[in-house]
Formats: sequence, structure tokens, C-alpha cells
Amino acid sequence: MKKWMIGTIACAGLILTACGEESEPQSQESEAPQVVEAEIVIPEDIQVQEASKLQVEISQGGEAVEDANEVMFEIWNDVKGEESEQHEAEHIGEGVYEIDYTFEEDSIYSLQTHITARDMHVMPKKQFTVGEVTEEQMQTAEENAESQKSSHMESEDGDHSGHDH
Repeated sequence: MKKWMIGTIACAGLILTACGEESEPQSQESEAPQVVEAEIVIPEDIQVQEASKLQVEISQGGEAVEDANEVMFEIWNDVKGEESEQHEAEHIGEGVYEIDYTFEEDSIYSLQTHITARDMHVMPKKQFTVGEVTEEQMQTAEENAESQKSSHMESEDGDHSGHDH
């Protein structure tokens, strides 16, 4: 009987030890690199034919990212549904990257930043208004934004088919 109890206690000890060892890899997983985060900052009142500073603030684990490999700003007019323009951003310090951009007309635009930093790629997107826009422009921009979203997504994969979404 004593041998049986000793065997049971020994097995229980192995099981507890095994459980303790399983939690160790979990703690190593929590040490994986934190996600690179990016917040697009756009002036509240953008005027046509005036240069505006468009920015993205990049951080990782609450710390400013000063060493991004690439920061591109992609801008397009959602009302016209035209092709986008890409501009390389300049690092101005404290994790802030920016471009100066002059909008040619009142409209609704989208800005998507393409950021490669610390072996990660993030692409936040923001839609905003320049000048005065009409209800009709807002409706057209909403319709075009849906089709452009799928066009941009497809072009990322290299599949250029099915643009009539």
C-alpha cells in the first residue's frame, strides 16, 4: 500500500512539475516583440491650395520609433476615384514622420501610410475632408472608397482582377 501511495505522490509531483514547465514557454512568448503602432495626424482645417503637414506617429511598446526603414504616404481623392500618389515621408523626430502636401480641390481624400519598421509592416488608413464638400460628394466618396479599398487590397496581392466590386 505504501508503494502505491508513494507512486501516486511521485506521479502527482511529475504532473505538477510538467504544468510548471508548460507555463515557462508562455512567459517567453510574452517577450515577443510588441506590435509597431501608427497614428495618422491630419490638421482639422485643411484649405485648398495651401501646403498642409500630414504626419504619422510611430511607436512600439510606448516608445517612439526613430529607425523606421520606410514610411510612405499614399493619397487619393475618394470623390474622383483616381489613382493614388505616393510620397516618402521625412523623419522629424520623436517617432513623427511627415510630408507637406497641397490639395488642389475641395473633396474627400484618403491617406494610407505604408510603414516598414523593426521587421513589421503596418498600413493605417484615414479618410478626411479638404475644404467644403457637398452631400453628393460624400455619397460618391463612400461608394468609391469601397471599390478602391478592394482595388488597393488586390494590388497588394498582385491580383488585378475584379475591380467592379
